[in-house]
Amino acid sequence: MKIGCHVSIAGGVVNAPQRAADLGCEVFQMFTRSPQGGPAPKLTPEIVKQFKEEMEKWGQENCYIHAPYYINFASSKKTIRSASARVVREELERGGLIGSKYVMFHPGSAKDMEREEAIKITAEGVARVMDGYKGTTELLLEVSAGAGNVMGDTFEELAEIIKLSGYDLGVCLDSAHIFASGYDIKSKEGFKKTVEIIKKTVGLNKIKLIHSNDSKIELGGRKDRHDHIGDGKIGKEGFVNLVAVFNCDFIAETEHDKVKEDINILKNIRP
Repeated sequence: MKIGCHVSIAGGVVNAPQRAADLGCEVFQMFTRSPQGGPAPKLTPEIVKQFKEEMEKWGQENCYIHAPYYINFASSKKTIRSASARVVREELERGGLIGSKYVMFHPGSAKDMEREEAIKITAEGVARVMDGYKGTTELLLEVSAGAGNVMGDTFEELAEIIKLSGYDLGVCLDSAHIFASGYDIKSKEGFKKTVEIIKKTVGLNKIKLIHSNDSKIELGGRKDRHDHIGDGKIGKEGFVNLVAVFNCDFIAETEHDKVKEDINILKNIRP
């Protein structure tokens, strides 16, 4: 169980490992391109070599890639769905070049169709990404916060998307997202029920990464608002619960003013 956070790639991905180390990270997450749009910066053999050297130099065991925010496999527009599949596949290939373990993405939002149809086309998009893929970087679906018409805000829905895609994919669990979607991870009893739901749907072994964020939103508030660990509605006890069950890496996605504190809290409560 390694601890880290999301870091900037300003000036190029080669700068990310040192930034992560400076914050106390053992692992880290990053974008490899602008999350808002535009072409991806090229990963030349020289950049790849330098990045791997920096990973070793700064003692970073793994890095993870977050796909851009504009990905939407549930769009009613075929062009958006196709572009989403192309970009996520590109991120998987880029991850393979630099040695990233996972790429995670938000499935998107369905505004103009029934839920059942949206789940089906989301799964088709995931299958398009994975078709013929032979790389080493694994794809993870991230559980959503349940705002508006977002897809994948329940473990049942994620399990269905994975099943329909035909590929054995993992899941990135975001603590703030699931809390906002109504999963109580704060109380012992609530967390026990949440774990049972995960067991019956995606399976505990499919939780490959934890986005460890406290929540500014109350349980079931259905908004995505991250807070520093212990400052939000989940509280430290929720993260004590999580580290007791999930033996995977934890990544904080909180503001950098106190992210060092978040990392230290997680390090202190892990077994």
